[in-house]
Amino acid sequence: MVIFRIGGKDYDITEKKIEEVLEKLEPEPLKGARKYYIEYKGKRYPIKQVIAAVTGLPRIGFTARDAYRVLTKLGFEVKELGKQSL
Repeated sequence: MVIFRIGGKDYDITEKKIEEVLEKLEPEPLKGARKYYIEYKGKRYPIKQVIAAVTGLPRIGFTARDAYRVLTKLGFEVKELGKQSL
């Protein structure tokens, strides 16, 4: 079990829990400030959309850095729009 502190509150977030949420979640368009994403089954999900869906927090309640930290610690590769992997 991994506990993450986001916005001053503890959350038990697992890779499995994120995948369960992604199965039912339609990805939002990657535009504007939404430049960081994870890929799951060929779809690109903005990282803050994912964490908001898993925790129930409003997006203003946490930073993209929080979302990045949680997702990378759980083994997801966070990518940036316009950056190509070498």
